[in-house]
Amino acid sequence: MVKRGQVLPRISFSFLILLAITLTVCSNRSSKKVAVDFWHVMSGPLGRRLDEMIDEFNALHPAGRIVSVHMGSYDALVQKLMGAVASNNPPVIAQMYESWTDQFYEAGFLYPLEDFVKVDPGFALDDFFPVFIEDNTYNNKLVTLPFNKSIPVFYYNQDLIEQYGFQDFPENWEDFRKLCDTLRYSGVWPTSWPIDVWYFSTLLYQHGGALLDETGNPQFHDDAGIRVLEYIVDLVKDSLLYLNPGFQRQNEFLSGRVAIIPASVVSWAFVKDRPGFRMGVRPFPNGPRSATVIAGTNIGMFARSSNDQKNLAWQFIRWFLQAENQMRWTEASYYLPTRQSVRDLPAYHDFVSKNPGYAQIVDQLEYANTEPKTQIWFTGRIYLNEALEEAIRLERTPEQALNYAARRISVEQQ
Repeated sequence: MVKRGQVLPRISFSFLILLAITLTVCSNRSSKKVAVDFWHVMSGPLGRRLDEMIDEFNALHPAGRIVSVHMGSYDALVQKLMGAVASNNPPVIAQMYESWTDQFYEAGFLYPLEDFVKVDPGFALDDFFPVFIEDNTYNNKLVTLPFNKSIPVFYYNQDLIEQYGFQDFPENWEDFRKLCDTLRYSGVWPTSWPIDVWYFSTLLYQHGGALLDETGNPQFHDDAGIRVLEYIVDLVKDSLLYLNPGFQRQNEFLSGRVAIIPASVVSWAFVKDRPGFRMGVRPFPNGPRSATVIAGTNIGMFARSSNDQKNLAWQFIRWFLQAENQMRWTEASYYLPTRQSVRDLPAYHDFVSKNPGYAQIVDQLEYANTEPKTQIWFTGRIYLNEALEEAIRLERTPEQALNYAARRISVEQQ
């Protein structure tokens, strides 16, 4: 207590300035928003819808912020992720393919999302299509969750195939060949494909084959794989299939120079309303059994992030995967909804009524497969793709090409 007449110690002006700066810094630290970098490659209508949804989420969560960081391409994304992990400075969340996930998780860089799911009773895991849960599970642990998922489909000139006597798109590969044989007289190429493991593997599973066995050894070079590749090669030999890399085939399809092309269901968002003819879209024809193969990336969380960043990132993932938001994502991107309950929404019924064939494509998720999720498939897929190119360009027989790719994978596993 200060007594009457006691002189207080003089407080210097510089001390007051220091005190003010300290209080300001502390105040800024306490009010600073949590920032969560999200590395992705979405662009065009897909990127616009994603950014709209991120902005909406941020408005609902003013204490934090999801930062959309576009990486340009998947090749650029994986290179930057590898570099960021090596320098111990990864983003909080990112898109990632399964073979990347396997590497990151095995090295301890990922925070498994199961740790959030198991303490979040409102997150209905059983509402997801089972293939998506299988796709994101590693060593019985749910590590990631689906983000942008698709399956291969065919886009076709409906006016042209009806002109040549086909009212419906073929439901099996024998009839697909008959349609191509008929269209050879139309003055346009019957079909145009790129060299793609995705299409080969879909036919492979339909014929009872597999890419790798349960122990990770190559299996695509067995009888089923040889038969499938022979079928594709015969289409090329008989001038029914025009080999066309990249997305040039989409332009040739839209211009009417090619009757049928395979592509991701997501291409629908980019080609709709552009053809000068009625365009049909249907799932791949069936083989001896029904099968398809999913593609696209999942969303993963890096362990180095702070608890606040992890919690905000989880809230975003959870929000994005709600059925209503999945429907909004599908409407703009044509990516497959990941939750089964999406099919109960009025918006879904309106969407499929405006996009004939989409419901049949979603139904294929009931018997969908995944590509291998192991690290070896990162390079194994490259070897198989090179084998397909060798066979389709008639440099090796299908059997020789597939056997060579299998040997390359086996050597790398040693």
